[in-house]
Amino acid sequence: MAVESLRDRILVGAGVIAVSVGAYLPWLKINPTLPLDAEIPTILVTGMKAGFESFDFALLGLVGLVLLSRVGSRKRLQTAITLLTGVGIALFCASYLSGSSLAGFDSTFVPALGWYLTVLGGVLLTVVGGLQSASIIQRPEATAALID
Repeated sequence: MAVESLRDRILVGAGVIAVSVGAYLPWLKINPTLPLDAEIPTILVTGMKAGFESFDFALLGLVGLVLLSRVGSRKRLQTAITLLTGVGIALFCASYLSGSSLAGFDSTFVPALGWYLTVLGGVLLTVVGGLQSASIIQRPEATAALID
């Protein structure tokens, strides 16, 4: 049990750090594979510059909620918050790229390091929540087997 707890703490810590750093770094950059004569619009899309702006505060709030839930002793609540936050962050990152025709993997603006770190953090939180929920679901069966 202690090994799983340590593993979970490391994964949650890595996920929280990845989301926090990823939210600070730029999410978009100009596609380096564009031809030299390509016309690049001079617009500023949210997420193109470093620093905390608009949606970054929501991401940091979700990460804070995960950390706050870790202080409590309710394992099921911790698991639910961690899992839902991880899935929510990963889905938000996916919808962020699909929200504009200028942003995407083969568009004018492609994901930058901040986007990838945030996705990684969301995936790590999802993995921890999934592993914890699996252990919570299996625990009553294991207890019942020991009684029989």
